[in-house]
Formats: sequence, structure tokens, C-alpha cells
Amino acid sequence: MAIRTEPAAALQGWLAIPGRIEKALDGLAEADLDLRGGEAQWSIRETVHHLVEANLVASNIIIAGLGKSGCIYDWSWLWPNTAWNQRLGYGTAAVRPALDTLRALCEQIAGLIRTHTDGFQREVQLLDSPDAKLYTRTITDILLQEIKHVDEHLPSVAEIRAAHAR
Repeated sequence: MAIRTEPAAALQGWLAIPGRIEKALDGLAEADLDLRGGEAQWSIRETVHHLVEANLVASNIIIAGLGKSGCIYDWSWLWPNTAWNQRLGYGTAAVRPALDTLRALCEQIAGLIRTHTDGFQREVQLLDSPDAKLYTRTITDILLQEIKHVDEHLPSVAEIRAAHAR
């Protein structure tokens, strides 16, 4: 998916994320969500929860930036890997509530961004790990990052589906 970088297009792309994930799951039975594949050997269910989680975190970063442009957001505590998935229970958690939450969250955050004339340009300084150097991203950058993140993970769902096609 080609990513348009204009703020309004970035917001529309971000709002489309829940539907894109749902489309990738279309026609799957509940048991199919446990099929595994891809480089990380995550299940489809774990991949969905990973994408929802990423957007939950991005939403918090956006809220921080809207609340105080230029603030520092430390997300070095987050390390999404197989052990993380297990600790959070992503291997068995239902995907419908996660996707419903994501859809509502995207709409809520979009509404907050739109209330500010400079909402897309507000910035957050991010810290990825305790020893990392701070770097700055705009709200638009964060939206685009999440669109790209989905672009990176949804193909694995298609690959898993194809590998296990009946």
C-alpha cells in the first residue's frame, strides 16, 4: 500500500487500519486464528493483538503530543516478542473485542487531532530504550508509522492463510 504523507491522508489511512485487519481475517474460523507462520512464527491471533497493541501505544503517544507538544514519551518498557505475547495472553485472547476497541480508539484519537489546528504538526520526543537517544516525531509521523507497521505485518496473515489453505 502506497502511503500518502499529507496529514489528512495519513489520518484516513490510520482510520482504515481496523477495516484492513478485519478484511485480512475475513472468512476465517476461530480455530484458524491459531495458525502460525511468518518469520516470527506468530499465530494470526497474536499478529492481530500485536497490531492492536501498537496502535494503543501510538494513541497514547499522540495524546501526549496533543497535551504538550515536544514532551518526552518513554516507551522503552515495550518489547513485543514471543515472550511478551505469552505474558499478555495474546495466544488465546479473543480478537473481536480488540478490533472493536481499535476501531473506537482510532475514531476517538482522530477526533482529538482534528480539534487542534496544529494537531498534525505537534511533536513528541521518543525514547525507545533506556540508553537510546531521543528522537522527535510529529503526530503525522506516528500515524504513518502505524500504517507502515500494518503494511509489514498483514502480508504474514495472507501467507499463513495460503500455507494452510484447504
